[in-house]
Amino acid sequence: MKTSTPAILAIALMLPALADAHSLPLRGNDLAPGERFSTNVHKAGIQAEGQDIIARRRVNDALWTDLKQGATDKKANASYVVYGKPIYAMAGGTVIGCWRNAPENPAGDKHPAYDKGLIPGGGNHLWVKQDDGTVALYAHAIPGSIPAALCPHNAALLKDNAIQQGNPDIRKEAIVVNGAKIKAGQVIGKVGNSGSSSGPHLHIHMEKDGKPVKPMFDRGLTTPYVDGKANINGPWTPIAGKQLPRGPILLWPPYPVGTWNFKGIKGEDFKRHADHMFNSGEMLKLATCQDNGASYDTWWVPAAGAWLYGFGMTADVAAAKHAENTAKGYKRVSNYVCGSRSIAVWLK
Repeated sequence: MKTSTPAILAIALMLPALADAHSLPLRGNDLAPGERFSTNVHKAGIQAEGQDIIARRRVNDALWTDLKQGATDKKANASYVVYGKPIYAMAGGTVIGCWRNAPENPAGDKHPAYDKGLIPGGGNHLWVKQDDGTVALYAHAIPGSIPAALCPHNAALLKDNAIQQGNPDIRKEAIVVNGAKIKAGQVIGKVGNSGSSSGPHLHIHMEKDGKPVKPMFDRGLTTPYVDGKANINGPWTPIAGKQLPRGPILLWPPYPVGTWNFKGIKGEDFKRHADHMFNSGEMLKLATCQDNGASYDTWWVPAAGAWLYGFGMTADVAAAKHAENTAKGYKRVSNYVCGSRSIAVWLK
């Protein structure tokens, strides 16, 4: 019978909020098990620091696909893992431009009206002047998924292709005056395939005074994605207020801070699961195990102080860790034994 490897992880304090960093525009809780987002280096110019984000599903470490389980029609947008994922505002701000009902492209092609200049390059998109003075573009959303309260333009096609030159350049018909206010983390649309897009993805970039801006993100984890391969166990590196790494990566955004329950986490997956939840600003409140640590159920709450946990522990290891942690001023607040293994949480 396979059991989890005895392990102990020290967690110091809740991850600090990073005032100058943005939130990622996608969330970890919108991914199914074995799914991750993926991005690559963007083209040069004003979008040089931008990202085109898709999602991939793990078949095995040597094979990650952008298609959903059982999907075979590569021309169907709904076949793609990323399609329909919610888009979240990276920061608070004001809508200054948008379009919301442009027709969708077939995957691998563009709508004929785009070539006539009657669909914005961003398709269904939002331009947001953020509270820090930068301007952010969210592009290629599903038709109608951007709330009407955020975008007053309901026509399917533009009347002409005139552009107002400025910072940023915006289609004249897409300009919004006295636009809606948005809050960081607010749902602003769903990932689709419209405008200049040739496949379902979310395009984001930031600019200011006609120059590209390097977005910094507060939380999330990344790991290299090389030649179509990536280890599900990483190493997963925290973003922690930095740019996304250059080059092809898998991206694992955080869960929003709150209360979360998970059932049936496999023992071999537990540390990866715990690292991700810690990166999300959570702490382990309670955990139970089954079948000698073959699987775990966990209850997470917003982090509040220093805490430690141990899992897959034999009786001797558990006793030693309890003595060690008690001597450091920690109190065991959860302890569960399943067969010859146990999991415990200590809080200071």
